[in-house]
Amino acid sequence: MKSLPLSSLTTILLLLLLQLLILTLDLLPTVYCSSFSNSPKPAFHNKNNNHHRPYKLIQVQIIHRHGDRTPITPMMDRDYWQETLPSPDLLSKLSQGTRISLGSERKKEEEGAADHGGGGGGVLLSHAAGGIGPFGKLTKLGLLQMVQLGSRIRDELHQDVDNDEEEEGKDNDNDDDEKRMTRLFTHTDPIHPSKVKIKSTNFPRTIQSVQALLLGLFPLGYDGEIEIDASETDVLIPDPQPRLSVEQVELERELSRRSHIVEREEELEELAGKITDSLHYLIDWEHASGMSWGIGEEKEEEEDNVDRRRNDSDDILNDSSSSSLTTTTATTKTARSRRKWLTFSQLAEVMTCLRVRDKLPESISHEDYKIIASHSAWKWFENLRNDNLARLAMKSFMNLIMETLRDGLDENSKDPVLYIYSCHDSSLIGLMCAFRLEQPAEWPEYGSYLKVELFKAQEEEKDNGEVRVDYYVRFSLNGQVLKSSWGMEREGPNKEEPREMICLKHLSRSIAREHDHPCIIEERTGKNQT
Repeated sequence: MKSLPLSSLTTILLLLLLQLLILTLDLLPTVYCSSFSNSPKPAFHNKNNNHHRPYKLIQVQIIHRHGDRTPITPMMDRDYWQETLPSPDLLSKLSQGTRISLGSERKKEEEGAADHGGGGGGVLLSHAAGGIGPFGKLTKLGLLQMVQLGSRIRDELHQDVDNDEEEEGKDNDNDDDEKRMTRLFTHTDPIHPSKVKIKSTNFPRTIQSVQALLLGLFPLGYDGEIEIDASETDVLIPDPQPRLSVEQVELERELSRRSHIVEREEELEELAGKITDSLHYLIDWEHASGMSWGIGEEKEEEEDNVDRRRNDSDDILNDSSSSSLTTTTATTKTARSRRKWLTFSQLAEVMTCLRVRDKLPESISHEDYKIIASHSAWKWFENLRNDNLARLAMKSFMNLIMETLRDGLDENSKDPVLYIYSCHDSSLIGLMCAFRLEQPAEWPEYGSYLKVELFKAQEEEKDNGEVRVDYYVRFSLNGQVLKSSWGMEREGPNKEEPREMICLKHLSRSIAREHDHPCIIEERTGKNQT
């Protein structure tokens, strides 16, 4: 290489420094790194009459959650949480070789800073989950997690020996389908920055996370610069603030007020109050009380914003509906005025950050933590499993992924073949629901990643000897394949089982039909994919 933004020596020293930083934390990050070392081996067997066909991996999209962070909810001990963050000098070294592209986000940042008197970065002001000060930031532990994730992705996608050499080292009883799966990169066609495209939400923790991931992905450095496109934050999350449509906010309200959800939260109200009281002395209530984020968790300020937007639209609600909303809002305000309260999302995230550092108050048991964390996860999935909400919240991101799959059909193109999206747990959950994937047993921990693989399958037709070419998509979370039910009969006598490998054209047609827009594969390529 002629020149390296991160030289080999600098990279090695930085990796060693990160290891030392984690050791000095006296932490065992098993909660967050267990998915890297102990995750189930991907299941390659396909039961859709395609298991005799050789598969060639031609494109991969990685959607990952950022690494360990400080609480988003402001805490009293700012100095303690500040000490968990990487130093500015380390972050500066980490950013070498990358260039952040903001596009329209820059205008939003400037407007946000102007509206709020400047300072803190516009994106932090436009979304509550961005955090303030040292809160909501990537930690030293999170930085190391992302380096490890980059290294794991490299190991999964990069084949350092010839196919024949690799086959000789395999046991003969390995699954035949796995042997037919190729790696995306080889020692003769290695990974290179020109083959990688990156998008990130415009949050410091996601941008820094993908910069750390690149350190693991390119351990010896690389020539030139890699662009990190942070201009489409609202596309990459299901809960932008404000929401992109009044329809989504109204549906979120409706779904969150379903009787089984209300009853469940009423049952947990006493426990939530007890935990809030136990955390009371740790919370910076002056800055925490007005914060809210998440599907179905928005407070009155968001509702007021939506009401103002609704009044400006042609879709005016009738008087009885407005009266009902006013009554509900007034009741909520009265209840909250009697005591300070944290949302279930806030309770879960604060306890998670405290627990990994062994700072959770003794009055909060592990069982208490699990109940609240499980409820927060359940509520997210319960709402986003609604097909209409999944469409409203994730349609743009889904279309981006589908268009990228379409672009991958042209193997002669110079387009990248590895796409990385640095996002949040809400992004992973939203996509899993939108693509109708199996629900994982665990909440996507820090550093979790959803992988979307595009395979080219070939099979020689028996009647005329012509070769038929099909393309298939496979989803997995942390190495565990997730079946998709898109286009399947989900109920009734003709109910079909979800599939591990789903035909790209079938997936595209099914999504287009339900989303009421042209099929991306047929419309954009003009090709007849079998």
